[in-house]
Amino acid sequence: MAEQGWPKPHVIDSQDRFDGAVDAFRKRVPITKDEWLKLDAFERENAFTVANVTNGRVLQDVCDAIDKAVEQGTDFAQFKDDVALDLIEEWGGANPNRLEGIFRENLGQAYSEGRYAIYSSPTVKEARPYLRCDGVEDDRECDTCLPYDSVVRPQEDWALATPPFHFGGCRHQLTPLSQEEAEEEGIDDEMPDVEPDEGFGDAPSKHGDDWDFDLSNMPSELRAMVERAIESGD
Repeated sequence: MAEQGWPKPHVIDSQDRFDGAVDAFRKRVPITKDEWLKLDAFERENAFTVANVTNGRVLQDVCDAIDKAVEQGTDFAQFKDDVALDLIEEWGGANPNRLEGIFRENLGQAYSEGRYAIYSSPTVKEARPYLRCDGVEDDRECDTCLPYDSVVRPQEDWALATPPFHFGGCRHQLTPLSQEEAEEEGIDDEMPDVEPDEGFGDAPSKHGDDWDFDLSNMPSELRAMVERAIESGD
C-alpha cells in the first residue's frame, strides 16, 4: 500500500510519463455539461466539463488552471485562488468539497491516462503483462475502491476497471508487474465483483483524437471557443 495521503505516481518515474499526463489533458476541449452528456464514451475522452457551469470563459479558466497543475505541479490552494470565485458565482454559492473533487478527479484522470499510454505500449506490456491496483489504506477509502486494493491480474482484465473509480479524487492507480513479480506477489483468481461508478473505470481508447458533435445549440461564446480549439488542434 502507498503511504497515507495522496500517492505519488510511481508506475514509471520518467519524463515520458509526465508528458503523457500533459498530453492526455490537453486533448480535451471545454464544453457545457449538457453537450458533454450527448457524447459517447470515446468522444468524452476529448472533452472537459464542469457541472452547472455554462460560461465559456469560466470553463476555459478552470481548464487552464488544471492544465497548469498537471504541467507545473501547482497545488489545490493555487487552483482555488485561480477559479474559486468564478465557480462560486456560477454555482450560486460555495461548495468546497465539490471544488476539490473537480481538481483531484481531473488530475487523477490525466495521470491515469498518461500511465496507461506507457504500460499498455507493446514493449512495456510484453515485459510487464500484469497490473496491481495500489490504493491508500486509510479511513477515506470508499466501498467502491476497497475491494481493488492490491489485486493483481493480467493487463486485459483492467479494461473496465481502470482508476479513477469514482468522482471526488479517487487515489488508486495501477502498477505494471512482470510475470515473475506477479507470481511472487500472488495473482488473484478473478477481478473484484464491484463495478466503478457510472462514467468511470473504462481504460482510455486508442481510437485517435478525431471527434465531432453538434455545436448549434451551444451558447455563442462557448461555441466560438470550441470552434477555435478544434481548428487549431489544441
